[in-house]
Amino acid sequence: MKKTWLLAIVTAMMLVVAACSKEEANPSDVDGNASTPPALLTLETDVSYDAESKQLSATVSMTNPNEEPVNVTFNSSQRFQMTVMNGDTTIFDYGSEYMFTESIIEETWAPGEKKVFDEVFPLTLEAGEYTVDFVGLAQVEGAPEMAVTDQQSLTVEASEVPTEETPEEPAEETTEEPVEEPSDQPAQTDGSFRDVAIKLNGNAIDVSGYTDVEEFEWSVSDGHNLYAQGAAEVTSGSFTFGVLMDEEPPAGKALFLEMTPIGGDVASFRIQ
Repeated sequence: MKKTWLLAIVTAMMLVVAACSKEEANPSDVDGNASTPPALLTLETDVSYDAESKQLSATVSMTNPNEEPVNVTFNSSQRFQMTVMNGDTTIFDYGSEYMFTESIIEETWAPGEKKVFDEVFPLTLEAGEYTVDFVGLAQVEGAPEMAVTDQQSLTVEASEVPTEETPEEPAEETTEEPVEEPSDQPAQTDGSFRDVAIKLNGNAIDVSGYTDVEEFEWSVSDGHNLYAQGAAEVTSGSFTFGVLMDEEPPAGKALFLEMTPIGGDVASFRIQ
């Protein structure tokens, strides 16, 4: 009798262990069938510097590595952040020195779709070694909230000293060098704004001038299409700010910068 009861107990325990094994196998089956979250956009970058024209060129490529379409969101017209460093010193901060439209951009990227963003920045760099850090600002729906980054090294060579074989020519050439900046407009004055200087370089605009107001709003348009807008603050009677438009306006098309003091009248300035 005791052997019979012992056999029954052992058999029951084996049945319980087998049942538990089956129950534990189910979660792994479920996990194996679970959908995998999409990957973030990949980031490829390249930079170069032209010491003669004092311009930094940056190329940023973003690609959807997924085999399915993904929904991509940018919280403003800025698609990437770029910082130029000389050691521990920040020389140029793209996000801080330029203004962007504060509109959310939502796009659907096809599998393998690649978009390239080329930008040129007026920038004076002394001879030396620099690092350029990039951060992609795209948010992929369903993907982990992680930053996609890249870094490039940049070497700026010292300018060559002109030879002394032609002593008379350098004086004449220096007087003609300002002609290299045809996009600069003569200083303009309208309403509350004085000596406004505007420089257009592709889809980037640098603006500076003087005013007695403390704060004003600005916009860039061709009279029908709005390319960019924002606000600026005045420091000690002067102001300077950069504008980066989403797209470069057609060549030869009239473009205007309008600046409006809070509660004041609109002042209009021709850009091109």
